[in-house]
Amino acid sequence: MLIAGQGQTLLMIPGIQGRWEWARPALQALAAHHRVVSYSLCGERNTVPPLVPRSFDDLVRQALNALNRVTDGPAVVCGVSYGGLIALRLATRHPERVRALVLASPLNADFAPDDRIRRWVAHPRLMAPAFLAGSPGRIVPELRAAHGRDWVPRALGLLSRVVRAPHSPDRMAERIRMIASEDFVADCRAVTQPTLLLTGESGLDKIVPAEASCRMLDWLPNARHVVLDRTGHWGLVTRRDAFAREVTHFVETLP
Repeated sequence: MLIAGQGQTLLMIPGIQGRWEWARPALQALAAHHRVVSYSLCGERNTVPPLVPRSFDDLVRQALNALNRVTDGPAVVCGVSYGGLIALRLATRHPERVRALVLASPLNADFAPDDRIRRWVAHPRLMAPAFLAGSPGRIVPELRAAHGRDWVPRALGLLSRVVRAPHSPDRMAERIRMIASEDFVADCRAVTQPTLLLTGESGLDKIVPAEASCRMLDWLPNARHVVLDRTGHWGLVTRRDAFAREVTHFVETLP
């Protein structure tokens, strides 16, 4: 678990890979202006209870437990990709604890797995080599757009964090199974908090297309959308300072 910085509490919920360490650059940039809290999802090492998730709502309870470790008041809650769905549910179930929402390249609320995803969920270990082989094609175009000729050292830095905080194909697949029967569109419609939806450029996000994330704007009643240019799904890492500026500006303009 990470707690850093001073100021308005900001809870960052990681994506489907489950490890907060992958977002370390963004967390460090945000800690210059906020008290930043993050943690790893259920099933990962050295995390916050519940340690074993039995349903999606256990992930929501875990987010609340992480928040309770630093404050009993409201916080800004940022959900990254899959973590955006956890943030949404936290905001609707515990509105008194969520002052505002930041959804960073969120998995769309009407997500339905295609054949490729269904094969991966059914056989996560068998499909792991193909998943890893496809990773450069998903991330390299984004790194090159964000950093130009300096993209290689940035890629090595990201790879280093991934190696030190490895993800589990089995746990990732289980997290997909957990959302199969959930109605996140209803959660969107129930959100009353101000919401910032951050995406990368159309075409650069090879994981959750920006157009898919933006469908949530049709259901969120109090949301605005900001595009981080020259990046895609990993804007909070590839353009961490721009990401932190947008989040800080959003927080400073809250009523």
